[in-house]
Amino acid sequence: MKQPFKSGARVRIAPTYHWAQSALATVREPPDYILELADGWKGDVREVPSLKGLLLFQWVEFDVPQQDADGDGPYAGGEIELDHLEAAV
Repeated sequence: MKQPFKSGARVRIAPTYHWAQSALATVREPPDYILELADGWKGDVREVPSLKGLLLFQWVEFDVPQQDADGDGPYAGGEIELDHLEAAV
């Protein structure tokens, strides 16, 4: 299983992800209002059970606010599935 990034790590969202494709971002602890709304957060990683097994997400702050797949936004941050985050170089 892919290891989560540490808070403060610079990442790029995969170009194949369903939103924020190829956006640059920084991994952060999720804001308090997100912790109140969404279960499964353990530090800066959210564990979500699914039919495919356990999915891991991390909260990121985008360098440039992003529209979601429905065209809503722009959003300054969001949770992104760990499998679709890569280290920014």
